[in-house]
Amino acid sequence: MIIRKCKGCGSMLQIKDPTLAGFVPKIEENTAFCKRCFRMKHYNELPKIVATNEDYEKVIDAVLKRKALMVFIVDIFSFKTTFHPKMINKLRGRDVLLVANKFDLLPRSVNPQKIVDWLSKECQKCFFKVEAIGIASAKKGYYMDELINVIDQARLERDVYFVGCANVGKSSIINALLKKNTSATDDLIATSMIPGTTLNEIRIPFFEDNRAFIDTPGLINEADVLNKLLPSSYGDIVPKNELKPVTYQITDQNAIFLGGLACLEFNCNNKTSVTVYVSNTLYIHRAKQERVPALLETQLGKLLTPPSLEELPTISYKEETFDFTNIKRDIWFSGFGFVQISGACRVKVRTIAETEVYITDAIIG
Repeated sequence: MIIRKCKGCGSMLQIKDPTLAGFVPKIEENTAFCKRCFRMKHYNELPKIVATNEDYEKVIDAVLKRKALMVFIVDIFSFKTTFHPKMINKLRGRDVLLVANKFDLLPRSVNPQKIVDWLSKECQKCFFKVEAIGIASAKKGYYMDELINVIDQARLERDVYFVGCANVGKSSIINALLKKNTSATDDLIATSMIPGTTLNEIRIPFFEDNRAFIDTPGLINEADVLNKLLPSSYGDIVPKNELKPVTYQITDQNAIFLGGLACLEFNCNNKTSVTVYVSNTLYIHRAKQERVPALLETQLGKLLTPPSLEELPTISYKEETFDFTNIKRDIWFSGFGFVQISGACRVKVRTIAETEVYITDAIIG
């Protein structure tokens, strides 16, 4: 009997139940991927079976009992959602490298060192000590040489585990490292926009001392907007290319819609500079505050999308108000970007209920 794990998601291959992880019609000597991962790899089919937080907890709690180097991957575009308190608390006291993936999404004019400095301050705010902080782009292959050098110095003949929230690019980072440092040309680990693609540990021998890169399932953050919508909306929310920020000179009683995901209403005595950093495919609409109620009543799911009309029955909204001084600050939204505010104003923010809004020092500028 052949017993083998899927190289794409880490599940044990099985032929009994097509509704369960690891299913293949037939296990042969050269079978490498389950049917689910094979179809994702060759047909870009979105997975129907995904890891749950219960799966994640079992894996990560077992991982933390081992002597290993932890590479904590976060999404620089969705930093405040993926720099998750639960992850931070689990990793306290461990040897950790913090790596912010998807750096390629930020405008090319952004200074990488300033991003690292900003990440360092965010770690200091929550008293989270890490061995090193880096940035990377799995998609473009940026900073892979620097990352492997830091890993080599820090791992001390130990395995290297890649951990973090779902959809931050843990599998993609490993794939990029393998392509950079081996003869591999194709992705060995399955990836998709759907949170929870990796189902179990995936061990890939890499180092000369027989130690390995080990991919793990990701913590699913229920506050992430992706978990409130259908996969059909992901294409408008998840950026694929470098962001093209849009700057508005906002006057009193103006409003900005970020699709139907958020609405910002401004009260200010002087003009306020507002720069929007979201996916280039997300529709942005500027309006007078007096028109906001009518737009919400008639255009949600139409002009203001996502969410779609199909999604609206399951969605409700909440409102929060924030005061800003003349110091540049950012409003981060769970899973779909941030808005930089430069000027004294009061902002009423309307977002999807059970997602989160965070205020931080400006990450850019």
